[in-house]
Amino acid sequence: MLIETVKTFIVKSLLRLLSWIPLPLLHRLAGLIGALVYVLPTETRRVTLINLQRVFPELALDERKRLARRSIQETLKAGFELGHMWYGSVEHAMSLIKGIQGKEYIDDALASGRSIIYCSPHLGNWELMGLYVSTLAPLTTLYKPPKLTGLNDLIADARARAGADLVATDRAGVVKLTRALQQGASTGILPDQQPREGGVFAPFFGHQAYTMTLVSKLAARSNAVVLFTFARRLPGGTGFELICMPADADIAHADSSQAAAALNRSVEACVRLAPEQYQWEYKRFRKRPTDETEPFY
Repeated sequence: MLIETVKTFIVKSLLRLLSWIPLPLLHRLAGLIGALVYVLPTETRRVTLINLQRVFPELALDERKRLARRSIQETLKAGFELGHMWYGSVEHAMSLIKGIQGKEYIDDALASGRSIIYCSPHLGNWELMGLYVSTLAPLTTLYKPPKLTGLNDLIADARARAGADLVATDRAGVVKLTRALQQGASTGILPDQQPREGGVFAPFFGHQAYTMTLVSKLAARSNAVVLFTFARRLPGGTGFELICMPADADIAHADSSQAAAALNRSVEACVRLAPEQYQWEYKRFRKRPTDETEPFY
């Protein structure tokens, strides 16, 4: 208990400190530390290089190395930005948005009266994207408390401060989420998380990845509009551009494998717009089909 209390104090203090640092300086700091992490023989570097070699085999080795270094730097930027996202005001977070591409897709869906499933991959700043859409209309999202339980109130309050309703990531929570969608509320989901169970294997950048079926099931049950969104980090710490695009046409297909493939194609479309800002450090291909014997990591 004491160790957890100390860890919570340290993390909260660090996040508070980061919230006071202007974004341009924060990004420069993350860039320097990320460059150091890249040159060291870290697990982060190893996994990033493996993932990039598999998904972008057409790139020359030097290009993949440069992309790996930038990916680590951008992932650190996302972590450092949490101070601004969790301790800053909603007004401050919204001031960081310098443009919105594809806003008409959101406007059209809201005007139609249908609920929206916002799918935001681990790309750019997904906390900012979630906060933004929660200011537009009622939003209900799944929420899993962090391993460091002392951070629970900070994170939950930050995500709910613009009006979002958080529900547990269990069967009862999914039922509440489905009911909210059927009643016109919207939701936000990280679609590229590897589910613990209930997923199917589908292609992702040319390799089978264990993929959630939750999005397709929710869309089918609620007739919701599925949009893929992310907050692209702009150069020099000048802010973010929000990107919104329609999901692949088969996202709510009755066949779960086809729906999962459509979901992954949609994630790919987002990633290709800013590949260096995707979290390639995540072991997305850890779980393999039973007929595969070659380990990915």
